[in-house]
Amino acid sequence: MVIHTPIPAIERSMLGLLVPSIIYWVELLRGEHTCIDEIHNTYDRIKASLRDTHGGEGNETLKTVRIQGDEITHRIENLLDESEYYIERHNWMGRLRCILKYLYNITHTCNLCSIAREINKIQKAAAPIQDFLCRYAHTGLGTIQTGRLENRHMAPVLNEFDFVGMIKSQQDLLQLLLDEEKGLKVTAVTGMAGAGKTTLTRHVYEKQQVKRHFNCRAWVQLEDSFTTKQMLLSLVTELHAESKKPLPEGISIMETDQLTGVIMRYLEENRRRYVIVLDGASEKNLEKNQLEFVLNYALPKDNNGGRVVITTRNQKIVKQLLPQNHIIDVAALSNIESWILFCKRAFGQITDPPPHEAGKYIDRINDLCGGLPLAISVLGGLLRREFHKYDKIITEFERLRTLGDATEILRASINDIDDENEKSCLLYFCSFPRSYAVTANNLICLWCAEGFSPTEEAAKRYLSNLVERNIIQAAEGDYYEHAREGIKSYKVHDLMHGVLRTKAEEANFGTSSMSHQPRTYKRVRRLSVPDTSEVIPSKINLSQLRALFIFTKDTLILPSIFSTIRSLRVLSLENVPIGNFPKEILKSTHLRYLNLQNTKVNEIPTSIGNLRNLETLNLKGTFVEKLPKEILKLKILRHLLAYRYNTLRYTHDPRRPDKVFGVKAPEGFGQLNQLHTLSVVVTDNDGDIIKDLANLHQLRRLGIMDLTEKDGKNLLRALDQMDKISSLSITLKENELLDLKKLQLDQGTPRRLQRLYLRGGLNGGLPDWFSSLSNLVRLRLSGSQLPHESIDNLKNLPNLVDLSLIRAFNVKILLCQGRFPRLKVLDIDQFDNLVEVEIHEAMSQLTKMIIRSCPNLERMPLGNREAFECQRAPPVRNAKRVC
Repeated sequence: MVIHTPIPAIERSMLGLLVPSIIYWVELLRGEHTCIDEIHNTYDRIKASLRDTHGGEGNETLKTVRIQGDEITHRIENLLDESEYYIERHNWMGRLRCILKYLYNITHTCNLCSIAREINKIQKAAAPIQDFLCRYAHTGLGTIQTGRLENRHMAPVLNEFDFVGMIKSQQDLLQLLLDEEKGLKVTAVTGMAGAGKTTLTRHVYEKQQVKRHFNCRAWVQLEDSFTTKQMLLSLVTELHAESKKPLPEGISIMETDQLTGVIMRYLEENRRRYVIVLDGASEKNLEKNQLEFVLNYALPKDNNGGRVVITTRNQKIVKQLLPQNHIIDVAALSNIESWILFCKRAFGQITDPPPHEAGKYIDRINDLCGGLPLAISVLGGLLRREFHKYDKIITEFERLRTLGDATEILRASINDIDDENEKSCLLYFCSFPRSYAVTANNLICLWCAEGFSPTEEAAKRYLSNLVERNIIQAAEGDYYEHAREGIKSYKVHDLMHGVLRTKAEEANFGTSSMSHQPRTYKRVRRLSVPDTSEVIPSKINLSQLRALFIFTKDTLILPSIFSTIRSLRVLSLENVPIGNFPKEILKSTHLRYLNLQNTKVNEIPTSIGNLRNLETLNLKGTFVEKLPKEILKLKILRHLLAYRYNTLRYTHDPRRPDKVFGVKAPEGFGQLNQLHTLSVVVTDNDGDIIKDLANLHQLRRLGIMDLTEKDGKNLLRALDQMDKISSLSITLKENELLDLKKLQLDQGTPRRLQRLYLRGGLNGGLPDWFSSLSNLVRLRLSGSQLPHESIDNLKNLPNLVDLSLIRAFNVKILLCQGRFPRLKVLDIDQFDNLVEVEIHEAMSQLTKMIIRSCPNLERMPLGNREAFECQRAPPVRNAKRVC
């Protein structure tokens, strides 16, 4: 009889942990990765199950399991990132590759065993989650409660905001700002969240009448957590940013009384007529007496008609500060106004409902939206169809019968997004502060770095879809004919921001709150550190963190935060006043996006080559002058931004054109053939950089400076190889002249070129091929000193919308005759000898003309006053409008 001795439980446990580790270790020695392949398959299956059960948010059990499944996929992503680091080391070549692999695995046995144990844990945890999701998906319940709307046809809605029901409020605010009263006047714009207070105020603030009337403007976004010092510091920053002047030295360490003195002196200088908007005031700002303090101690009272506008949700905040006639209440829309706005958003036109159905539709919209324009716009986006059939619309109303208020509509608009990646792109907006504008290019880079989008083209589609749903808003745009191509930056409404933040924290997507218990940070995936007075825990575990955004000016937190980060993909330190490159992040080998914009970093360490997964490196506004040769190891780098402007040019010499500083690139830069953006690189004396450019076939945006005439021909040859280039900036070396007429493009003009910036003298004028730049939308010529006939090469550009001429022509009379068919913005600057501007049968679409620093100008062309903006620095003397 054979007696089988049972294996003790502790030994079985040890074997269960040890065997997978040994298997994984041996597989790596053989060059096999079966364990990794299996966990990758598990990842794909769970992601598919999450998509199949999308929309079952009403079922609490499903909601909990989906969160657990999402957590598992996150752990797998981190594991795959870490394993790739070790697998990559097995790609050695040569005779010693086997020995090197064995030595490497022996050295890193502890790490490899740790990965193997994690694989084993994940597989065990994933099995019941996947089984539940599969069974739930097969029942079909995953889509019953979704409320999703099928067959949606989205029409572009990026036109000017429809101010339904706000015309009188606009006129009242404009009148209060522009009246003849010389003393300080304070106006409040009040209304519910989502009523359109900020939109209305911003629209009036940006009007040309307001810009001409006030020579000093500032828009300050208030936060509940602001101290009085932070409010004053924000005001100082905005005032100097608007006038493009450098901040005073030591501004960050000044106390409140010193800051009030800085603001007072700044506004009293030359008796500046100012308008200041304090957006989003709350009861906390009132309780702290911050508004009263700013009005009484920081702003001059008799400053030639100074104005302050306060936007707030609660009238009682300002009633004790202001007389009643200085309060503009943005009321909820009436039933009919709600219907008009809804029709514009849902159908693209105003449509009368059938008489017998009118009450049903209009009352239902009012019940759902409460007369709030934001909610109505989002509802219109939810119900937009390619057909205008009311029976279909009422069916969709019935689907939304459970919605109770505007917040529920916003939540429904999020749940209605089918694509989980697109939904993640939307949730990403809560990583930024309230009312924060994010550039389109930045969003696309971030989404790709996070893995939400496989390509930049897909990310652009996500962005377009979110805009067309009216969920996100254009924050700043150009005067482009095609609106979606002209939007520079985007944001979400404050009410939507709150909903997204709640949703993100519920799904463990990310947080911007610093009030969590230290132990809970271990599960945080995306963290925003706000610029507030909240205390940041000294010891927090961020081992699962994928994205970190720091907005605080406190540099002391950086080492403590970086010490526990292992799987970071995104890091943004924009505007953080650090002087040295934070070397702690060089251990984050999975990093794909690094933003150091407007920091004081002046050198990139040679160990930057460790960040081999880096796709975006933003060094704009830093003091980096040279890139180390190790940057050539970043083989998948797509976006490199490294330039700054001379911020002192306005104080020293206002007549001097923009001074740009770029970076010197190492020899062999052409190896980085995945680059989409390269701006701005400095040419070398040998012209090697120009030759390297010919290898960068994927470039979409290129900025180059210190170009010489001998480099011109090589540059045009390189451009012949860049069939995707859409933005080109060229700055000539000082005292160099470029003769474009002698330079010809071998394969014709760049077909996709939309933006062209030329700084420096152009000898001989513009060539004939210049007029064939058929897709050119924006053109900036600075210091060109062209003969007058060269303007004929510009007038036939079919899609030119924005033309900026800075010392571009040395003429007394600038004659624009015929064509310029789509030009909307004309900027004329620093024409010393210019006496007269004449426009004859041209520029029929012109909406804005800026004329500045033209000391001898006597006559301006006839036109709509709203189209002209004259900035007198130095003043335009004796200027008369041509009749």
